[in-house]
Amino acid sequence: MAKPGKCEHTFKVIKSDTTLILWNCNMCHSGPHWWIYECAKCKLKACKTCMAKA
Repeated sequence: MAKPGKCEHTFKVIKSDTTLILWNCNMCHSGPHWWIYECAKCKLKACKTCMAKA
């Protein structure tokens, strides 16, 4: 998923309670993560490092 060009990101933390749902960062492709930051507007998923850059 490419980073949207004109979104003013509003990130929230989403967490997984199981091993069935894990996420990879859409920006640096690190992962799998048990929790990740997701933009409420465009659904971009970012790790903590990439969230600070976005």
